[in-house]
Order: sequence, then structure tokens, then C-alpha cells
Amino acid sequence: MTIDIIALITPKPGKAARVEELLTQAAVSVKANEPGTLRYHLHKEVKGDAPTFVMLETYKDKVAIDVHAKSEGFRAMGKVMKEEGLLDGPMRVMVTREAGGYASKL
Repeated sequence: MTIDIIALITPKPGKAARVEELLTQAAVSVKANEPGTLRYHLHKEVKGDAPTFVMLETYKDKVAIDVHAKSEGFRAMGKVMKEEGLLDGPMRVMVTREAGGYASKL
């Protein structure tokens, strides 16, 4: 059974471009190096100087989540975000499960 996670990342004002750059780089690395990560899809709020980023993640299993959390890329990104003071508070992470509706009409 897959595991879905929603991560909410809020940059400080004026830091959104740098946060988006780091998250986009992370997505490229995850796609190339983490076969158990089935979705790592970045969305961005469309208003304001400090839009919230929403990362929609789907993992094959708990092992895949552990691989992601321990990956060099993930750890390096977190270190840079902390050192550069990019975030307005901690990242909010929610483990979710489907409760209704549909994913796509495509």
C-alpha cells in the first residue's frame, strides 16, 4: 500500500525564489535516485511575496520514505535552508490517505 504525504513549506518574505530553486533541484534528484518515491510534485501558492509551497509525495512503502529522509540530497537541502534562514517556521508534514473524490479526469 502506498503512503501519501503533503509537505507545506513557507519561505520568509523575499526568499521564495531560493526555496523554489532548492525544492525544484530536490525533485530532480529524487526522480533520478529514489525509485520508491512514486510522486514528488511541487505546487506553489499564487499570491504574495512568501507563497506557501505544497509538495505532494507518494511513496511505495515505509522503506521508501526512510530512503528519502536519509538521502544526501534531502539532508543537504535542509542544511542550506537552515543556514540561509529561508523558512518561516518548520516544514509541516502530513501523512494522508485517500478519503474520496478522484485524482484526475485525464
